[in-house]
Amino acid sequence: MIGAGATGVAAVLLWLDWLPLGVPGQWEWLRRPVTVIASPELMMVLGVALGASVFVLAILRSDGQLTRAVTILLVALIFMASMLTGVGLAGSDPGFWVSGALGVISDSAMGYYGQALLLSGVSDAFFYHSARVNSSRLPDRVRTHPPGPIIFFYLLHQSLERVPGMLEWIETVLGQRGITPAELHRVASAITQAPLSRQDAEIAVPIAFILSLLGALVVLPAYGIGAVAFDRRTGLIAALLAGTMPSLLHFAPSIDGIGAVLALTYLWLWMIAVRRAEVWLYILAALGATVMLLWSFGYAILLVLAVIVAIPVWGQVYPDEISRHLRGVAWGFVVFAAVHQLLSSGLEYNILVALPASVAVHRQILAAAGRSYWPWLVMNLYDYLLFMGPALAVTSAVAICMGLKQQRWPALPQGLVVGLLVIVALLLLSGSTRGEVGRIWVFLMPLAALPAADYLAGLSGSELVWLGGALIALQVCFAIVVHATLIGVYPF
Repeated sequence: MIGAGATGVAAVLLWLDWLPLGVPGQWEWLRRPVTVIASPELMMVLGVALGASVFVLAILRSDGQLTRAVTILLVALIFMASMLTGVGLAGSDPGFWVSGALGVISDSAMGYYGQALLLSGVSDAFFYHSARVNSSRLPDRVRTHPPGPIIFFYLLHQSLERVPGMLEWIETVLGQRGITPAELHRVASAITQAPLSRQDAEIAVPIAFILSLLGALVVLPAYGIGAVAFDRRTGLIAALLAGTMPSLLHFAPSIDGIGAVLALTYLWLWMIAVRRAEVWLYILAALGATVMLLWSFGYAILLVLAVIVAIPVWGQVYPDEISRHLRGVAWGFVVFAAVHQLLSSGLEYNILVALPASVAVHRQILAAAGRSYWPWLVMNLYDYLLFMGPALAVTSAVAICMGLKQQRWPALPQGLVVGLLVIVALLLLSGSTRGEVGRIWVFLMPLAALPAADYLAGLSGSELVWLGGALIALQVCFAIVVHATLIGVYPF
């Protein structure tokens, strides 16, 4: 009830423009000049997605054992429901196809696309990164990120321009919205320093849509982490909650949804390794950490969480088993170091140099923007909880308090929850992010939803269906209000 009330109050205040959305004079989320009204098509799509969610919950209300085949089918259904919700929200915005493309192209929104257009091959991104962190002429987000997003945009651009009929389809889509490719190119050229052809501007249209869809993949590691820490039942509910987060659904197109998938996949692999104590799993987790850190340096905080998760588990194993864990960690570290040594020697990309240099540049950017520490200390936590969804935030907070007080969780989930609280506190106190937390910290939100998923999994019969369905409906409704009133990614 408290979560429902918090959602209702937040939705009304947001609609009336009475809700704080940043620090005035420093940085604020922008409101739409015209409210986006939910169309019948949107409501139909969302109805199908919510119906699928309730169907999953109805399957889960039985106390029977979930087979692997049934679990796979339910995860696939949850993914489709999340993707449909994202498609419905994007499709309801008449300006998405143009604004999304401009968000991809704009140097101030992302900046990676323009740099990708300058590459002649994947290796160029590493060579370029090794020399670019001190260049003040580059977009801020490019200066503070590793080369992963640039490589992603380069490969996606190369693939789409080879698809038969792609340009004709894009021109049809733009024509239906009253804009010509020449007009899109003219506007797009003004918001990037990179040389931009008309074809490059057009290809940004499907890229924006793809970026919006890929975030739905977060339900896969959300399920995996929930299943490893608790059980399959909890994992499926965690996937449902992860797929309906307002932050994930609204702030698109963005690289943060894909980043959340990569970061949580690493954590999933690590937790499997900690649980099973097999060397090859630790090596696989090390490779996952490499991919994660090539996407964003900010995800390095999950390495701290990984240690906190592992300590209580390692403290309970037999001496012969702890040697297997230590052997696995050692081999994982060797593989991680070897990969980065190859990047350093072959492509001049040294993470030990690039990471601190990017952190220093990020601090300079925040200082130049005049974003003060203390107001954002409070605002960042508020922003994180708001765009996670008030109903889910309240439910998770209550579930965390209950779980820690009763000490009913095994070592792995308890370490995960405690570790999450620690890294959120570290991020807040560090002041490394001042503004945009509701979008940037989306990779932490599925983790914060796990206690709520565990609480719901403990319910039986119709309670699970009604309470779980109500929570998901509240999340989606709040996402609709957020999408209707706020600009997701603005290019100017």
